[in-house]
Amino acid sequence: MSSPDLGSLRGELRAAGVFEHCELRGWIQLGVLLAGVAACLVGVAVGPWWSVAPLIIAAGILGTSAAMLGHQGSHRSFSASPARNALLVHLIFPLFGGLSARYWREKHDRLHHGHPNVDGQDPDIRPFPFVSSREEHLRCGPVRRWFHRRFQASLFWPLTTLMAAGMRRSSILYVASDARRGIDRGWLLDAGCLTAHYTGWLLVPSLVWGPLAAFGLYASMWMVGGVMLAMVFAPAHIGLPIVRDQNHDWIHQLETTRNLELSRFTSWLFVGLDYQVEHHLFPRIPHQHLPRAAAITSAWCRRQGLPYLSLPYSAAFIDATRFMATAWKRETSTAAEVRSRSSQITAGAAAPGGARRAA
Repeated sequence: MSSPDLGSLRGELRAAGVFEHCELRGWIQLGVLLAGVAACLVGVAVGPWWSVAPLIIAAGILGTSAAMLGHQGSHRSFSASPARNALLVHLIFPLFGGLSARYWREKHDRLHHGHPNVDGQDPDIRPFPFVSSREEHLRCGPVRRWFHRRFQASLFWPLTTLMAAGMRRSSILYVASDARRGIDRGWLLDAGCLTAHYTGWLLVPSLVWGPLAAFGLYASMWMVGGVMLAMVFAPAHIGLPIVRDQNHDWIHQLETTRNLELSRFTSWLFVGLDYQVEHHLFPRIPHQHLPRAAAITSAWCRRQGLPYLSLPYSAAFIDATRFMATAWKRETSTAAEVRSRSSQITAGAAAPGGARRAA
């Protein structure tokens, strides 16, 4: 499959105005989300005991949505101002969420966006202790291989509650490793925001309410956040081919990414990350314009005979769950195999009566 000129699609999208920033709307949405988190936490402190669990769940969901909105700053799709994009990144990731901004850029912007579903390179398809391919399974030690065979099918979703804790650990280790390469202004800002985060979220509340209450609330809220992050990412990528090499062209993004069809309110909570195809092709499109971008992109892909994958959320969730259950014994695909399969699917969809998993 040859690569059509992506510039023609970019031109259509630019003419439709989808690259124009919606900064004010973004700040308003962020304010609503953070106010919701604050209201939930106040409710936990002063409300009746029976309201604690639902309020913590709500705080975790709203806090994760705020983090996903903040990730637009890392992609520079939030504002036309580099300074305000950087402000948003540091406000949301290290200060509010406890994740190093530099760690996020390396993990998400460079590795995941640059190599989606590539074995050994995309960190998002191998959340510890799970694996996404037989090759990765065989690279693990005997204890982890036993875990994969016995528990990967049943524990994948329950253990996403630990995802946020694992990311925080990796973030702290990354900042420490970064310091050995040299301390500069960016490192000091990152480390300072992280220090303020843990002081405000854990140290001060521990002095007021005791460490058990402070740590329990913090851990519970971000356990919910881990589940929600997995519910955003896994259905969009897991279940699609895991590649042991990579076609270094933009069609690779179409082959390893799919959109998730959601209700309008759930899409608002996902902050546009249900439109993963457009987000991967053009990360600088503000999330408010992604629905319009999706309509243009899907039509363009049909004209070009390219794959464009989209599923109802429930179907994508089931597909990801089934894939992870047996991922430890699934062989990876070569880039050529994935490209050939994409061509066959696209040709079948274009034939009379052909089915197409697309919007």
